[in-house]
Amino acid sequence: MRRRLATFVFSTAVTGAIALLGVGALAQAEAERQLDAALERLRGSFGADAQLAVGMRQVDPVTGRARLGDLTITSARERLSVTELLVQDVTERRLGRAEARSVVLLTNIGTEDDRFELARLVLGGMALPAPGEPFALETFELGTMELESLRGTGKNGNLSVGRASAEGYGPGVLGAATLEGVDFRDDGKGGTSFRLGRVAVQSMVLPPLDGSMPDPRQFSVQNLTLEGATLRDPEKQVDLAIGRFAVRDWVPGRTTDVALEGVRLAAPFGQLGAGDLRIGRIAAQGIDIATTIAAVMDDKQVPDPVVGTPQSIVLEGMAAEAGGQQVFSLGRMLVEASMDQSGLASTGMALQGLRVSLPPGAAPWLDQAGYRDLGGGLELRGTVRRADGAMDIDPFRIAWDQAVTLTLRADLIGMPLPTPGEARDNDAYMARLMQARLRSLSLSLRDQGLLGRAIAQQARQQRMPEERLREQMAQAALAMPVPGAPPPGRPAPARKGAPAAAPAAPAADPFLPVRQAIASFIRQPRELEFSLRPAEPISFGELEGLTAAGPAETARRLGLTAVAR
Repeated sequence: MRRRLATFVFSTAVTGAIALLGVGALAQAEAERQLDAALERLRGSFGADAQLAVGMRQVDPVTGRARLGDLTITSARERLSVTELLVQDVTERRLGRAEARSVVLLTNIGTEDDRFELARLVLGGMALPAPGEPFALETFELGTMELESLRGTGKNGNLSVGRASAEGYGPGVLGAATLEGVDFRDDGKGGTSFRLGRVAVQSMVLPPLDGSMPDPRQFSVQNLTLEGATLRDPEKQVDLAIGRFAVRDWVPGRTTDVALEGVRLAAPFGQLGAGDLRIGRIAAQGIDIATTIAAVMDDKQVPDPVVGTPQSIVLEGMAAEAGGQQVFSLGRMLVEASMDQSGLASTGMALQGLRVSLPPGAAPWLDQAGYRDLGGGLELRGTVRRADGAMDIDPFRIAWDQAVTLTLRADLIGMPLPTPGEARDNDAYMARLMQARLRSLSLSLRDQGLLGRAIAQQARQQRMPEERLREQMAQAALAMPVPGAPPPGRPAPARKGAPAAAPAAPAADPFLPVRQAIASFIRQPRELEFSLRPAEPISFGELEGLTAAGPAETARRLGLTAVAR
């Protein structure tokens, strides 16, 4: 009995061992076949005439992992060599993971080869092309990619990349990617160079790569950051640098955040000589930029601000130099907009620290008045209600430092507000605009030295005291004639041969307060304000018809007044 049991155990062990050897042999054969199929597809992607050579080959039948050494693929115009290649999870259509070390690719084999060297390349989840088909971005898929230390040399220049990675790439989509330490130099006559510190992308959708012009409306990205970019073109004398550029939620239907920082552009400024433009920061928030661009491209009305989400565009620290001299600077620009639940839209704009320096002789009258540069700012605040088109502008102000400040205020009703997404029709819009009505309008001028400088300059030219010239100008203002009427205090000339008319009672002169205010302002320049306050709101279309009624009637209908303070 024991002998039979021992015989059974021995025969079972031998049979199991033979079976395991058979299974291992089958697994080994299948792994070899899958690897050969993958290598054949890789070879075929270089062309039908490409040749494959492998110096060392090891395949693990259990895990399917393969280790290849001194792999070379050679075609008429390309040669790829890999010192060591580790692959696993290989099928005829997909490569689970491959890690290549010391990779060299030569293209355009001849006297002017383009040479690319890689220290390490890892590919995962990569779709393999069909037998005999080259790699094509239209159908290419890649799960993961890691790249380290790329060096490229060729007739077009020298390229180096420190590190790159990507995840989830497919036709038109990219899950995430980073690129670091990019440096390109053209050692030829042009000498163009480009550097990039880092770029990172998350959740990007790209337009179809079919050879046609890409449509930006088919582009979206959740996050994109670019840091430390420089571009130099010595031939065109252009030097561009960007410290940082960031985009968040560039997706139709979402509010986008965009920021651009540390911009410098050096380039020729025409006759002004070598120029240098610097921008500290530009940022936009709360704007559906993707939908806005699509609307502009389709010639449609852009979207309203999202209710409860303010929009803003800010620019800070802008300065321009030409020929070594500053010609323009802007401390800060802010544009804001918002919409509440009732349909009331608010907008605002402010320019602060604006200064323009003109070259000597560009504006002689400014030089004579003592203005070496123009400085000031701008402010705009307004609201408009979609229900009835009621618009309130309070204020629109332009300030010129040490010269003058102009302030406009207006109250209108029936202002047309196009519906977001509707086709733009300028003629229809202008027809609707002519139906808008003016309730009131005021324009004030606050002198801060401009009139005094102008009078002083003219007094010097005429060699008379300033007070005397000022009084002459005030008297001239009081004697200003009404357009189409005789000067104040002078009767209209009688026609030849006609009997002399009896003196008529003097008619009320609606322009008298205006002339008096102007004369008072000339004598003592402080603030002069003109106002329109019609008894009933008057449309822009009616304003055109008022000219036939004459200046005096027009002034009465509009409620024209003026006051000097």
